[in-house]
Amino acid sequence: MTTTVDIWSDIHCPWAYIAVHRLRRARDTHGLDVVFVPRAWPLEWVNRHGTPRAVVTTETAALASHEPDLFTAFTDESWPSTFLPAFELVATARRLYGVRAAEDVDFALRQAFFRDSVDVSIRAGLHEALVIASGLNADVVPADVEDAWLSTNPRADVAEDFRTSAGLPIQGSPQIFWPDGSTTHNPGMTDHRWHGGLVHIGHTEPGEAERLLLARTAGSRE
Repeated sequence: MTTTVDIWSDIHCPWAYIAVHRLRRARDTHGLDVVFVPRAWPLEWVNRHGTPRAVVTTETAALASHEPDLFTAFTDESWPSTFLPAFELVATARRLYGVRAAEDVDFALRQAFFRDSVDVSIRAGLHEALVIASGLNADVVPADVEDAWLSTNPRADVAEDFRTSAGLPIQGSPQIFWPDGSTTHNPGMTDHRWHGGLVHIGHTEPGEAERLLLARTAGSRE
């Protein structure tokens, strides 16, 4: 039986991007029957304003040396005005295909934004992300997801996640909830602070996400 792990995060959070990447990599390495369920925690709703571009680019620059293949420098082209359409796309994929497809669409959106500088607030950018997702998951048909996104109300699912999050002990993005009921914030990457307009990262544990996954999902082999 497939084990599910809930990950509450924002799609434009670089810390969450690293955590999701490391968890997916560990799952594949160890052949675990695990799905990482993306749960919507939009920071623009949490903070009641959008995250400044300078914050995202500064954090990304600091984190790029830890997982260099995940990031490239942002271009000066179109920058997302909101990440709600991206969350809606994930919700649409879940409605159509289930949680594993939603996970892959979620990760593709992160790749599109952080690796390819895609504006995931506009339809053209969302389409680019769906093309990436179709390469990760053959079930994902970009045209079908776009049609459902435009003709249904996936924001209701995003809003439902956000309402649910109010009753959970979420410290920040990402917050991982394991099958045994325990929870972890930003595994292996919590030692950091802002000073002088820069983020300073202290001690890290690159293998922490993998260690926790193996410990919390023992017996989840495919």
